[in-house]
Amino acid sequence: MRTTVIRRACRLAGMLTGAALLALGGVAAQAQGGPSLTETAQPALVKLLPPNVAASKTLILGVALGSPPDDFRDAQGNVAGWEIDLLRAATQALGINLDVRATTFDALIPGLQAHRFDVATGQMGVTEVREKVIDQLGWLLGNELFAALAENPIKVNTLDDLCGVTVATTRGSREAEFARLHQPECEKLGKKPIDTLVFNDGASAADAMLSKRADLFWVGSTAVSYFVAQSKGKTKVVGHYTDLAYIGVGMPKGSDMAKPLQAAVQHLMDDGTYMKIIKKWGLEDGAVKTAPLNPTGAPR
Repeated sequence: MRTTVIRRACRLAGMLTGAALLALGGVAAQAQGGPSLTETAQPALVKLLPPNVAASKTLILGVALGSPPDDFRDAQGNVAGWEIDLLRAATQALGINLDVRATTFDALIPGLQAHRFDVATGQMGVTEVREKVIDQLGWLLGNELFAALAENPIKVNTLDDLCGVTVATTRGSREAEFARLHQPECEKLGKKPIDTLVFNDGASAADAMLSKRADLFWVGSTAVSYFVAQSKGKTKVVGHYTDLAYIGVGMPKGSDMAKPLQAAVQHLMDDGTYMKIIKKWGLEDGAVKTAPLNPTGAPR
């Protein structure tokens, strides 16, 4: 099973948001206590900024919260996670501030298209469909995992195994769309349809599985790996779907910030900051050496 990013997640000790998740453990102390993220503004990168961002000195981020270690609120109420760390470091290198605005996953792309956000994150998989309407910068590799309670014998080898099963995922996600598109196959097999429960954030979806309202928790591998590691044996990974693909930050199509942000992230990769951040969150198995723009056909 190609779930390489799961292996390091067990080293994280942390917090999972949501009432049922809080019962599983304390705060993300080890991850939060990682290396300093302070970056020095780089004149060569600052010169790349478009005039409007250079004038405002601010990049507006729309972020879908609730899926640690990607993007979530820590015990102090601060927005935390590896994607936030990378964007903070990148904007520091660009000499600008990061204005973080929490939203739901299904509001990210509309927010970019309406130019309410300059960039958007939320464990957003890079896909050809999304690249048609927004620009995406790939900065980690991952896939999709299914988690279940430890005592549940369920196994997911193909989406046919979801027929008649209740799955919990996030609103507007690829997982919800995959489930919808697979319904005719369940009908052809003479099986019951997939019962898909969608939530505004990953923590709520995980809570549905923990409370037995759903049989499976189905989101991206970084979030599921972290969740299973923090459950201390109460849950397990029971399958995966899709091969490794890029996770990335989204921008409006044709954004003037695409090239400056790409250059800033590449700077972090070249000076070692990127790997420090990725290791801090236990995700180094998904690390990449370059940050390709709209990379669905790019080599990995």
